[in-house]
Amino acid sequence: MKHVLMRGSALGALGLGSLGLAGPAAAADGIKLSLGGWFQTAVLVNLDDHKAGQLGNKRYNDGVFTDGEIYFDGKTTLDDGLTFGAHVELEGEQDNDQIDAAYAFFQGGFGELRVGSQYGALGAFCITPVGGTANFGAFSQDEVINNAFADVGLSAGICNSIDGFRGAEKSQKLVYLSPSFGGFQLSLSWSPNGNHESDGVTDFHSGMPTVIDGELRNVVDVYALYSRDFDGWSLAWGGGGSWTLSNGGNAPPHNKGDAYQTGLNLTFGSFAVGGAFEYYKNGVAPDQNIWSTGLGMAYTFNTFTLGLQYSYTDLQAIGPDINRRVNTLALTGNYAMSQGIALDGTFQYTWANADQTDPGHGGYDSLGIGIGTAFTF
Repeated sequence: MKHVLMRGSALGALGLGSLGLAGPAAAADGIKLSLGGWFQTAVLVNLDDHKAGQLGNKRYNDGVFTDGEIYFDGKTTLDDGLTFGAHVELEGEQDNDQIDAAYAFFQGGFGELRVGSQYGALGAFCITPVGGTANFGAFSQDEVINNAFADVGLSAGICNSIDGFRGAEKSQKLVYLSPSFGGFQLSLSWSPNGNHESDGVTDFHSGMPTVIDGELRNVVDVYALYSRDFDGWSLAWGGGGSWTLSNGGNAPPHNKGDAYQTGLNLTFGSFAVGGAFEYYKNGVAPDQNIWSTGLGMAYTFNTFTLGLQYSYTDLQAIGPDINRRVNTLALTGNYAMSQGIALDGTFQYTWANADQTDPGHGGYDSLGIGIGTAFTF
């Protein structure tokens, strides 16, 4: 799962009067830097088919895995109520994309505006089913134990903007999040170059970015959120889409990608249930479509949460000859030991089938076991 800093979730508390400019727009102090982040570990065991031609062939049964990020945040609030700041995410392990996101933000009664490399509105704010943990679940949590998607480098993605599926989920963007009006918020994003995170658009540059044939251009996301507490229960709903409006250079007309997502979670005291759906048209490449859906439930007692999730993903022509249908059932547990310290675990069963030309046409079965930790700081 990709971690999202939903800084705008508290925007409803900002009054519209913060736009008043009657007094001097000065702050008592300049921008101050603070640190935060998260770090996760997991030990995984996967029992699947290892014969030649099987999806588990030449893959190990176990492993130790880590993931983490350090956040650098700086902000200040002026006397008129406007807040200015910046957010930078540094990967906790060596990575080709060492700086995961970097953007400036501006907050006030108008909402929040972010400028820089970051998720699109759909990827940043979408609703996913309950029942998963930081490490584990049947959807796109950090740890995908089975090998049903490994040869195509995907997962049961339920929360991606279209440029994210093309490998540039945190390209340079403008993202806007409105204030909350009775529990309703609207988020919008625009990425002029859907494959650019750094090349030619950060640091010193001379002239405009180079034209890249087939690059996604003008990727626009629109995503709506609604949350409300009722007498004894609450709901959280989200829905929206991501569209490619044009292509760079020479590209077939059907290269443009679209994504559509919706999710709903209902909470009744200690019990929660939810579901989500996402469809990607030309998601990875032209004429390569994907859709994922599933359900989740969770029950919390004291500091322990028990979860159950089911996902179904249809990979339609990913690559020249792949057409695969993947099911995952995941039982999860999460124990909150203290503030920012959690232990989690999972038992999972995955089964898949495919067309005759697909490498997984012989069928696939996997039993996955995982234990992990999740720290936030």
